[in-house]
Amino acid sequence: MKTAAKVFIILSMICGCIAILPLIFGGITLSKMKKATKASELTVWGILDIFFCGIIGGILVLCLKDSDLAK
Repeated sequence: MKTAAKVFIILSMICGCIAILPLIFGGITLSKMKKATKASELTVWGILDIFFCGIIGGILVLCLKDSDLAK
């Protein structure tokens, strides 16, 4: 699920490259996904990703479980 979320975030960053906000929020979300150990750390970034980057990638970030993230 984590890989699918990354793919959809990157695709939405590429499609929205004209605007600067998808690049910023997508990049921050991807970096937070590397460092996060609990899914609750990504809730805010998942919501911001839905609004500014892409719906599918944001929903997948919100659906991540603790077991999907690095320990």
